[in-house]
Amino acid sequence: MEQDFQASQLGLYIHIPFCLTKCGYCSFFTLPFRQSSLYEYVGYIEKEKVLYRYQLKRPLATIYFGGGTPSLLSAEQIMAILEGLNILPDAEITLEINPLQITEQYLKALKTTPVNRLSIGMQSMNNSELAWLNRHHNMEQIIDKIALCRKENFNNISLDLIYGLPNSSVQTVQQTVDAYLKLQPEHISCYLLTLDEDCPLADEIDKLPNEDILAEQYEYLCSYLKQAGYTHYEISNFAIPGFESKHNLRYWKSEDYLALGVSASGWIYPMRYQNPVDINAYYENVKNRVIFPQKEELSNQRIIQDYLMMGLRLREGINLQEFNERFQIPLMEIYREQINKLIKIKMLTLQEGNLALTEQALFVSNRVIGDLIL
Repeated sequence: MEQDFQASQLGLYIHIPFCLTKCGYCSFFTLPFRQSSLYEYVGYIEKEKVLYRYQLKRPLATIYFGGGTPSLLSAEQIMAILEGLNILPDAEITLEINPLQITEQYLKALKTTPVNRLSIGMQSMNNSELAWLNRHHNMEQIIDKIALCRKENFNNISLDLIYGLPNSSVQTVQQTVDAYLKLQPEHISCYLLTLDEDCPLADEIDKLPNEDILAEQYEYLCSYLKQAGYTHYEISNFAIPGFESKHNLRYWKSEDYLALGVSASGWIYPMRYQNPVDINAYYENVKNRVIFPQKEELSNQRIIQDYLMMGLRLREGINLQEFNERFQIPLMEIYREQINKLIKIKMLTLQEGNLALTEQALFVSNRVIGDLIL
């Protein structure tokens, strides 16, 4: 049992909360950047890593530095965090990076680390939209920044795109996508703008397009990127074949991943856990050698529900045979009535042993999946 556990692969998420400025649409846990604060924080990440040394004997297939702004880390700090980890030779190691921090000097330093995938928070290639989002780069700078990445042989680049912005239309989305495609990224993540009540731009919510326009923008993105050679492999994600996000696939396939850092949450079957959403409480936990804080051991029913909720985000959907082997019960035995109903109204499709959302269900996926599992 122990040998099997230690041989099975693991993902690792590392949260770096510091930001130079907070984006107006962001509701994630972030902190103002100070060099001394980041230095102290990295020290705690290293200490927390030691607390999970048993789990970290497992080979790491993916590592993801998220935030916040993890590109505030120096190459030396990245190496300190990764030191001693059991990283597979072909592991995917992603760093989210702020376009403003893409410099020749930083990229050269980054090349001395195992980081081999960049996720760039571009969001738009429209300068008025970037200004509204409180992003401090502009579209002209981006072209040069991507060229620098290519010059330094970063050949696995993902670009974020936000749609559903104020005054946006299918035409403005097309302009941004055309500009993205000229940069030839291997991966594009397309996110619908949502303004939570605690984000700085929350009072602008009445300026956002209506649901019909949002649906048109989403459908256009799906169609246009497919024509451009990208595989639509997950509701919000598109990739040149072979460049799908291996780390995020772990989430969608309900595979184990450990999470380090303030507010970070992880999944080690059958348990979910989350670090405190407070820097001082997080530090106290590490000092007191607390592992798996706020842990919750899920019932088999809840695990199945989460598996369906995540797996149906994938365009390939849920393989019925794999489900049966994993849970020792046929999926149709549990949800036959709901599945048949959703197939009848063309929200789900069952083909070649795979249960998946239909094209028309993608934009309303949360409602469809809710109808299935609740």
